[in-house]
Formats: sequence, C-alpha cells, structure tokens
Amino acid sequence: MLDPGRALYSRVEAEFLLREDPRITHRTLYYDLLSAVAQGASTPSKIGAMLEKQRSAVAAPLDVLESTGYLRKEQDLLKGRSPVITVADPVIRFNQLITLPMVDLIEHGRAQVAWQDSKPTFHSKILGPHFEETAREWTRAFAFDETPVRVGAVGSAEIADPAARTKHEIDVLALAPGERPQSSHAQVVLLGEAKATQQPRGMKDVERLERLRDLLEDQGHHSRDAVLALYSLHGFYPDLVQAAGRRQDLLLIDIDALYGDGQVRGG
Repeated sequence: MLDPGRALYSRVEAEFLLREDPRITHRTLYYDLLSAVAQGASTPSKIGAMLEKQRSAVAAPLDVLESTGYLRKEQDLLKGRSPVITVADPVIRFNQLITLPMVDLIEHGRAQVAWQDSKPTFHSKILGPHFEETAREWTRAFAFDETPVRVGAVGSAEIADPAARTKHEIDVLALAPGERPQSSHAQVVLLGEAKATQQPRGMKDVERLERLRDLLEDQGHHSRDAVLALYSLHGFYPDLVQAAGRRQDLLLIDIDALYGDGQVRGG
C-alpha cells in the first residue's frame, strides 16, 4: 500500500474511486472531508469546524460520500442522538491518514521511514476502529452459532457515568432478538470491548464491563443477565482464561476465533 508501483497503492486507488462518481466534481473538498472524518470528526458540525466551513456547506457532500459507500453513519443502539460518521473502508482511511501526509517521502523511495513514523496513527486510528467493527460484524453474523447468546440488533453505544462525571464507550452491544433500538428499557444480552493493542487483555477489562453492566441496569435497561465479551487481537492473560472457564457470563474471542480458526472461550 506504500509502494507507488503496486496496484494497491492507496493514493491511486482513492483517486480512481473518486473520479468514478460524476457527482464528485471538486475532489479537493471530498478529500478534505474524508480526511476530517478519518482524523476523528464524527458529526457535520465537527467536520465543518475542522475545515473552517459552515455545517450547511458540508451536509450535501457528506450525503454523497455516504451514498457512494465512502462514509457510514452509525446510530447509538441505546439513545436517539446524532449518528457517528466514520470512514467505511480502512484502505481509504489509510490513504487519508498515512499515504497523503507522507506522499513526498513515499514517492522518493522512503516508504519505510514513512511507515515507521506512521505506526502510532495506524494502530490508533485505523487498526483499532477496524477491529471494533470486525467484532461487531462477527457478533451479528456468528455469535448465534458460536456462543450461547441469542442476539438481535448489534451496534455500539455511549453511556453516562454520573458518579464519575464521564461517559463510557461500549464497543459492542447486542440487544435481545426483537428488541427495538433506542428503547428506554432495552433488554441487553451482550456487552463487549474490542482491543487491538499489543497487550493481552486481563481481569481489569472484565471489571470495566461489569461496571458498565451495572450502570445500564441503574439507568433502566435490563442488563443484569447480559454476557460480557472481550475481543482481543493479542490474546488474554492466563488468569482471565481460567476465569472464563468458570463463568457462564464471560466470553473471550481472539483473532483465531474471529476468523473461524479457533474456539470461543467461556460461556
């Protein structure tokens, strides 16, 4: 992806895709929009502010990028707040966050330097979000067959923690089959956290999910019996594996399990 002589060189791929849509006439604006979203701006107001444009000036181009599959809007599964806008394709995200900012180095034969300098961005803004989406997609498609949990709508959510005066992100949240999203008293059957960091996951991650489960119950949702799921790119500490073997409310899903080459632990 950082070799200009290869077909997967993401700058060429992204430019080709943008040229394909006749509605996209000012490619610079669309590049800027994609870059703003890739960098973390997740609403039209935040995107406009990053580009120093009015919200109304970016709304229509954002709709074009959504309709063509460049962007997607994800609704909070528990509350009817503004949807979160993200870049749908990690290759496009890679192009906006790594290839374009480093293009001078790359096209003068210093791709290795560009890659070393870009690794923190890759892990935090490309690999991490993509792993979270992979975990949600696996839960939608395979949790029914691979775990004891029967899931309905699957997504993510943000919940308030009044005592700590903060908000928590829930990477993977599943409602019971037939349960309506954005219901004030939803039955939650699974709470999950997806981590692509280098460290194995441990009992502190379970404690965080237990805290979130209690918060949801306190806020009127039916989450007392919800299963806790940890999705990890780099495995789990032994004490956590042992705990999962004793608990029916804990699932451990590593990269092998996500790709069908290993077993889900726990449950």
